[in-house]
Amino acid sequence: NVARMRQVTGGLAIPPGGGLALKPGGYHLMFLGLKAPLKKGEHIKATLDFKTAGKVDVMFDVRGIGAGAMN
Repeated sequence: NVARMRQVTGGLAIPPGGGLALKPGGYHLMFLGLKAPLKKGEHIKATLDFKTAGKVDVMFDVRGIGAGAMN
């Protein structure tokens, strides 16, 4: 059994007042074209672009592979 990743086209539907969990084994983000490797403990700034809410700046914590979900 081999896990396969597929690119999501057309976005992900998030109902008003709802949410969407980005996590290993489910939906997640893939950063392409990084200028340097990510290091555990770093904080990475990114911008998410929503269809109706527009652009939202977010911070991501870099954690080790296999780290548990954040609270």
